[in-house]
Amino acid sequence: MQYIIMVAILGGFIGLYILAMYFNSKVAVPESCKEAYLEAQNCESCSTKSGKSSCNFNNTIEFLKEIKL
Repeated sequence: MQYIIMVAILGGFIGLYILAMYFNSKVAVPESCKEAYLEAQNCESCSTKSGKSSCNFNNTIEFLKEIKL
């Protein structure tokens, strides 16, 4: 009986995750963020192995850390 309850709870969590992912895919990107979203989709800095990237992703992260919004 314990295993059935654990499987049901785990199945519920997985179901909620899939449902949240489904509804999240239906939400459109806001107009104010569309340019940044498209730029992020084309960014390949994560796939480069060297520390230097063409879009200065690491420099931007360091800059944002200094600002402390």
